Amino acid sequence: MKQQIIAIIDFETTGFKGREDDIIEIGALLFSTSNFEIIDTYQTFIKRDQPLPQKIIEITHITDGMLQTQGIPRVDAAQQLFQFIPEEALICGYNVMFDLSFYETLIKKHVKSEYRIDNDILDVLTIFRDLTTTSHKLSDAVDYYQVTTPNTHRALDDVIATFEVLKKMHTENAHIIDTYQNIIGYPPFRTYFGLKLP
Repeated sequence: MKQQIIAIIDFETTGFKGREDDIIEIGALLFSTSNFEIIDTYQTFIKRDQPLPQKIIEITHITDGMLQTQGIPRVDAAQQLFQFIPEEALICGYNVMFDLSFYETLIKKHVKSEYRIDNDILDVLTIFRDLTTTSHKLSDAVDYYQVTTPNTHRALDDVIATFEVLKKMHTENAHIIDTYQNIIGYPPFRTYFGLKLP
């Protein structure tokens, strides 16, 4: 495996559609494959004019008050996240195509209108589905690999949990990143929200 920087991203959102629904919280983490140590993390809430759906509040425990008092404007969040992720980083997530659909929309709208994701990508959900026969939520992967950070449906917690799961996978198979890089939706009958690879 060539040494590289991997950026794990997670968004808490108001729905499943990247072009229609809103990001309300961003979590991101950078680490190097040379030592699997965290380099840096990023987290922010994003202000929103409309009230949150009650279901989203129940799932995430994020409130309208939190967004108003702790959130930043969407354009600032977009610019900060774009600057945080190195241009050549491999982008990773748990069901990463969901997050990439929101990420591409965010960057196109607020940073570079011509932006297109052409980074290498890694989907930890795809790996977990291929390696196990259990159910496949992030919380299931957390339990399966007995990692210390729970899946809380909060963006930074969930990127750290994803990192810890991937680190355990790598401990068991040092070629895991090379093997599953740019492979999405395996086994083939699995379906995904979000972008489709070209």
